[in-house]
Amino acid sequence: MSTEASVPIRLAQTLGITSSLMLGGLSLGFSSFTVPRLMESPTPLMLRQWKKMYIAGRNVAIPTALLSSLSYFYLAYRSHNSNPFSSSLSSSTTAYALSGLLTIGIVPVTIIVLGSTNKKLERKEEEMRSLKDGDEVVQVGLGEENAHVLIDRWATLNLGRVVMLVAASIVGIWTSVSN
Repeated sequence: MSTEASVPIRLAQTLGITSSLMLGGLSLGFSSFTVPRLMESPTPLMLRQWKKMYIAGRNVAIPTALLSSLSYFYLAYRSHNSNPFSSSLSSSTTAYALSGLLTIGIVPVTIIVLGSTNKKLERKEEEMRSLKDGDEVVQVGLGEENAHVLIDRWATLNLGRVVMLVAASIVGIWTSVSN
C-alpha cells in the first residue's frame, strides 16, 4: 500500500483495530471483573447472571468479530493487490490475514474449547430455573462440576480468547504503522 493511504484503507484499519481491541477489552472485563462478582452470589442468581452476561456478550461478540475480521481481510486483499506483479504474499498481506484469522477465530474457539463448559452451565441454569420457591439448592457430591467451579473454568478459558484478540490488535496496529 502506498504511504498516502486512501480513506477506505484508513477506515478499515480503524474499524479492524478498534473493534478487535474493544472485543478483547470486553472479554477481559468478563473474566477479570464480572465473573469474580458473580462468584459472590448465591448459585441460582449467579447462574442467571452468567447466562445473561453470556447471551449479551455473544450478541455483541459475533458481529464485532465479523466486522473486525472483514476489515483485516480487506486490508490483506488491498495490500496484496497493491503489487500485482508480485507472486508472493507480502508481509503486510500475511499480517493482516493473521489478524483477521485471530479475530474470527474466537468463534470456533468458543465452540471447541468453551463449548462443553457453556453447555454444562446452561444445563445448571435451567435446573435452577425449574426449582420452585423454597426448594433448597444443594451442590454436595458434584465434585468438580459445581456451578462455581464451572464459571471459574469459563473465566479462565475465556482468557485464551482475550489473548487472540489482543494479538490480532497488536499485529494490526504494527502492520498499519509500518506501512
